[in-house]
Amino acid sequence: MPQLLVRIGSDTLPLRSCHWVLFGPNGCAYASEYGDGAVDAEQAHKNLRPYKRDRDQETRQGYRVELLSKQQWREKAGPCFYRTCTHTPLRNKAVAR
Repeated sequence: MPQLLVRIGSDTLPLRSCHWVLFGPNGCAYASEYGDGAVDAEQAHKNLRPYKRDRDQETRQGYRVELLSKQQWREKAGPCFYRTCTHTPLRNKAVAR
C-alpha cells in the first residue's frame, strides 16, 4: 500500500505520523487519533464522535478538527491531554430531567 503524504505548512509528512485533533471553542484539545485513521477532518470527526447529532452539536458550538504534525501535537494538544494547559474550562449546560 502506498504511503499517503500530507502538507502541513511547508512540511510534507506521512499521514500516519500526524494526528487528527478535536479542539473545543476554548482552544482545548478533547480527542485525538492517528492521522492514518482518516483522510479528512470530516471522517476524523466521525471516528471521534460516531453519532451525527453529537458532531452537529459540536460544530454548532465551535468545535473543530485539525490535522497536526507530531511536533504541533506536542505543543498544542499535549498539554491539554496531560492536564497542564491553561485553557478556560467549558461549562456544560444544566440538563433538565
